Order: sequence, then structure tokens, then C-alpha cells
Amino acid sequence: MDNIKYQVFISSTYSDLLQERKKVLDILLMADCIPAGMENFVATDDEQFNVIKKVIDMCDYYILILGKRYGSVNEKTGISYTEMEYNYAIDKGIPVLVFALDDSVELDAEKVETDDIKRGKLAEFKSKAMGNRLASIWRDQSDLLGKVAIAIMQAKSEIKRPGWHRGNDEEKERLVKEIEYLRKENEELKNHTSGASCAVKEEKMKQDFYGKEIILNYTEKVLIFTSNTRIDKKKIRTTMDELFKFVSLRLTGIKKLAEFRDAVSGFQPGYYVDEQDALIVRNKFEQLGLIESYIGKEDIEMIRLTDLGRDIMNKLN
Repeated sequence: MDNIKYQVFISSTYSDLLQERKKVLDILLMADCIPAGMENFVATDDEQFNVIKKVIDMCDYYILILGKRYGSVNEKTGISYTEMEYNYAIDKGIPVLVFALDDSVELDAEKVETDDIKRGKLAEFKSKAMGNRLASIWRDQSDLLGKVAIAIMQAKSEIKRPGWHRGNDEEKERLVKEIEYLRKENEELKNHTSGASCAVKEEKMKQDFYGKEIILNYTEKVLIFTSNTRIDKKKIRTTMDELFKFVSLRLTGIKKLAEFRDAVSGFQPGYYVDEQDALIVRNKFEQLGLIESYIGKEDIEMIRLTDLGRDIMNKLN
């Protein structure tokens, strides 16, 4: 599968980071990726943003470059289109690579946000985005390009994505056989699951839930970032049932996938949980039948408690 190419969406404010975007695009091409930068199509209304969301849907990875501008703000949401793009990528579960400019770097006046409200929103956005595991701070173009090159190779190695590849008859035949194998395996799993007794399910909960230890990685929420900033990271050791006791209360009703990460982050106030850790927790809760996901409006993945999840939430609390 060496011929796989990965599509990468480049997101940033536009005019102040135009040169950086062009350079990053070149780096992605050299890394055998397909850039999707929307260079000549910047979102200025909901209709155009809907087109951009469709492009993000087709991407394997998402790169966010942050400078000192917050960007155009959507009147309905009160946040910038750049942050809306980022939130959408998180909601869709697309791996995000973040590159934030060192706050101590001096820039020309036209590249710096002057509105106090926007500056505050930019600080909050940057703090949230830097909670991602693949996040770093850059000082100049060469620093940015080096870090992008390393991060995209690391992401391709650690976070497997479907990618794009040229098809041929041999490959198609292999895929057909693989699909048929997976179909049969799925049928067997369904039959096995339907025949499982309540006693077996209870035993699984005892083994994989009550008292089952889990370690989560957290990153401190920081509003000012420089190359000298020390960002505190913590490893929190807890159990699945204790975590669900806390998280379940914040999942009542219907929530977006991004809100699930927020709920797990709240377990350690003042910190963001690692995005991959949040996905692992979500997967474990789904396997145990405590939560379920489905595709809601605008093709965004939603999460809600199951009947079993609500029952256990009430017992634990």
C-alpha cells in the first residue's frame, strides 16, 4: 500500500499567513500528500462554509496554523470561521495538527489583532487547540516548516487513515475478498453477541469496567505561549467506573463528539485531555454498551447514553 496518498486540509487566517500557507503546501507535496487549502475560497458566509465542510470531510488530516489574528467572525456563532473549521474537524474525528506562533514574536501591525474581544477569543482558541497531542509552537517560517514536516510524518505513522490510492484489477479483487471476509466475520460476531447471556455481560462489566484501571494524559490550559513557556502535562490514574461516574452526568441528552472530549477534560479541571485518549475512552464505553453514537444533522457524529448507561450512571451517582 505504498501508493497511498493522504489529503490534508490547511486552515488559518488568510492574508497574515499567506506566505506560510504556501510554504506548508509545498512541504505537504514533498511528503507525498494532497493539500486542500481552499486558497481562493475563504468562508465569509454559511453557504460557503458548507462547501468547506465537504472538503474537510474528504481529508485524512487537518493542519491548523495560528498567528496573531483571530479572523472573520460568524454572526450566528460569534466565533471565527477558522475556529469553526477546527471545531468541525474535531467533531468529525479528523486528526488535527496544531502550529501556534510564539506570542513573543514581533509582527507588523497589520498582522496583529487590535480588537480586545477578538484577542481574548484568539487566546481561548489557542489554549483549546494546544491541548492536542500533535501541537507545537513556531517562531519563524523555517521553524514552522520543519515542525510541519516532522508532525505530518509522525501522524501518518501513528494515526492510520484511509487515504487515496490508485485502483487496479488486482487491488479491487483483493478488496472484494477482504470485504466478504469481514462480512462473514461480522455475521458471526452478531450471532455470538445475540446468544450471549446476561451473566456473561455482567461478568464482562466486572472485568472491563468496575475497578478497571486507565491512565489519561492531560495538558494544562495556557493562554500565553512562548518558546520558553512550560506547559504542564499530567498523567491521571483512575478507574473506568470512576471516570464514567463523572463523565456520564455531562452526557445527559444528546452531545457532539467534541463535547465528549470536553466532558473527559473536566475530570481534571484546568487541563485538556489528549484527543487520542478521549477517543480511546469513548471506544471503551461504546464496547461496554454504555454510550452509542450516530450521525446527526450536517453529518456530525453525535453521542448519547444508552439505557444501560443511564442505569449505571444512576447507580454510581
